[in-house]
Amino acid sequence: MKSSASLCLLFATTLLFAGCNTPTSTSATASPTAPAASTPAVKEQSKNLRKGMTEVEIRSIWGAPKSVHTSPEGDTILVYQFDVLTAQKMVPTDMKEIPTYDPITGAAIVVKEPVFSPQNVTVYQTIVLQLKNGALASWARQLGEQRAFN
Repeated sequence: MKSSASLCLLFATTLLFAGCNTPTSTSATASPTAPAASTPAVKEQSKNLRKGMTEVEIRSIWGAPKSVHTSPEGDTILVYQFDVLTAQKMVPTDMKEIPTYDPITGAAIVVKEPVFSPQNVTVYQTIVLQLKNGALASWARQLGEQRAFN
């Protein structure tokens, strides 16, 4: 009898944990995606940088910058931006009233439930490079996040 009870407890526990594993959507927009293999984000851009690199060397590795500026001192500032991660998640955006019945009293009641909407989240990295006299002098990195609803 004791082994039968243990077997039932083991089976119930297995069902409990199996029910907790909710599969995620397999659509391309719902799962996080890595950047394309050709983007420098995969290569960890800052590891490719060396002081003294020329603009031609930087562009040959990373391609064209998002923008180019000239500082008041005459330094060239190259700004690169790369998407690091893009994901979609469901977030509550509204509340909806649902008519139902109280299971104990049988009285008609109204309950509020959240309404979920898909939200796209993109994490991006901005790298600013400062070139003095045509050679890389310094750089800075910053992570940012952008959220948008479909």
